[in-house]
Amino acid sequence: MEAKLAKLYTELRTTSEELLKRMESSNGSNEIQEILKEELNDIEATMVKIKTGQYGICEMSGEMIPAEVLKIMPTIKSLKDIEGLNSFFRKPINTI
Repeated sequence: MEAKLAKLYTELRTTSEELLKRMESSNGSNEIQEILKEELNDIEATMVKIKTGQYGICEMSGEMIPAEVLKIMPTIKSLKDIEGLNSFFRKPINTI
Protein backbone atom coordinates (compact mmCIF):
# COMPACT_ATOMS: atom_id res chain seq x y z
CA MET A 1 0.00 0.00 0.00
CA GLU A 2 1.50 3.32 -1.00
CA ALA A 3 2.20 5.93 1.68
CA LYS A 4 -0.74 8.22 0.84
CA LEU A 5 -3.22 5.35 0.95
CA ALA A 6 -1.68 4.03 4.16
CA LYS A 7 -2.12 7.47 5.75
CA LEU A 8 -5.72 7.70 4.51
CA TYR A 9 -6.42 4.18 5.82
CA THR A 10 -5.09 5.17 9.25
CA GLU A 11 -7.22 8.33 9.26
CA LEU A 12 -10.31 6.36 8.27
CA ARG A 13 -9.65 3.75 10.97
CA THR A 14 -9.34 6.51 13.59
CA THR A 15 -12.56 8.13 12.40
CA SER A 16 -14.29 4.75 12.47
CA GLU A 17 -13.24 4.21 16.08
CA GLU A 18 -14.45 7.70 17.02
CA LEU A 19 -17.83 7.08 15.41
CA LEU A 20 -18.21 3.76 17.20
CA LYS A 21 -17.47 5.41 20.55
CA ARG A 22 -19.92 8.19 19.81
CA MET A 23 -22.62 5.74 18.80
CA GLU A 24 -22.11 3.69 21.97
CA SER A 25 -22.16 6.70 24.29
CA SER A 26 -24.77 8.75 22.49
CA ASN A 27 -28.27 9.19 23.80
CA GLY A 28 -29.13 11.03 20.60
CA SER A 29 -32.11 10.56 18.39
CA ASN A 30 -32.55 7.59 16.11
CA GLU A 31 -32.02 9.90 13.12
CA ILE A 32 -28.57 10.89 14.38
CA GLN A 33 -27.72 7.25 15.09
CA GLU A 34 -28.71 6.31 11.53
CA ILE A 35 -26.53 9.07 10.06
CA LEU A 36 -23.56 7.92 12.15
CA LYS A 37 -24.19 4.32 11.12
CA GLU A 38 -24.30 5.25 7.42
CA GLU A 39 -21.06 7.21 7.74
CA LEU A 40 -19.43 4.30 9.54
CA ASN A 41 -20.55 1.91 6.78
CA ASP A 42 -19.11 4.25 4.12
CA ILE A 43 -15.80 4.46 5.97
CA GLU A 44 -15.57 0.71 6.42
CA ALA A 45 -16.37 0.12 2.73
CA THR A 46 -13.64 2.59 1.76
CA MET A 47 -11.14 0.80 3.98
CA VAL A 48 -11.97 -2.49 2.24
CA LYS A 49 -11.46 -0.82 -1.15
CA ILE A 50 -8.05 0.43 -0.09
CA LYS A 51 -7.05 -3.07 1.06
CA THR A 52 -8.29 -4.72 -2.14
CA GLY A 53 -6.91 -2.14 -4.58
CA GLN A 54 -10.35 -0.89 -5.61
CA TYR A 55 -10.08 2.56 -4.03
CA GLY A 56 -10.90 5.41 -6.39
CA ILE A 57 -12.78 3.27 -8.88
CA CYS A 58 -16.40 4.16 -9.64
CA GLU A 59 -18.72 1.40 -8.41
CA MET A 60 -21.06 1.95 -11.35
CA SER A 61 -18.82 2.44 -14.37
CA GLY A 62 -15.43 1.14 -13.29
CA GLU A 63 -13.83 4.44 -14.29
CA MET A 64 -11.40 6.27 -12.05
CA ILE A 65 -12.82 8.95 -9.77
CA PRO A 66 -10.77 12.17 -10.08
CA ALA A 67 -8.09 12.50 -7.39
CA GLU A 68 -9.31 16.03 -6.60
CA VAL A 69 -12.70 14.62 -5.65
CA LEU A 70 -11.20 11.84 -3.55
CA LYS A 71 -9.19 14.44 -1.60
CA ILE A 72 -12.41 16.24 -0.69
CA MET A 73 -14.55 13.16 -0.08
CA PRO A 74 -12.55 9.95 0.21
CA THR A 75 -15.66 7.82 0.77
CA ILE A 76 -17.35 8.78 -2.51
CA LYS A 77 -18.61 5.72 -4.36
CA SER A 78 -19.33 6.77 -7.91
CA LEU A 79 -19.01 9.46 -10.54
CA LYS A 80 -22.78 9.91 -10.32
CA ASP A 81 -22.37 10.94 -6.68
CA ILE A 82 -20.24 13.87 -7.89
CA GLU A 83 -23.24 15.25 -9.75
CA GLY A 84 -25.24 15.27 -6.52
CA LEU A 85 -22.44 16.99 -4.63
CA ASN A 86 -22.07 19.69 -7.25
CA SER A 87 -25.49 21.06 -6.31
CA PHE A 88 -24.01 22.13 -2.95
CA PHE A 89 -21.07 24.09 -4.35
CA ARG A 90 -20.80 27.31 -6.34
CA LYS A 91 -18.11 25.76 -8.52
CA PRO A 92 -18.28 22.10 -9.54
CA ILE A 93 -15.86 20.08 -7.42
CA ASN A 94 -14.51 18.08 -10.34
CA THR A 95 -12.98 21.26 -11.78
CA ILE A 96 -10.99 22.13 -8.64
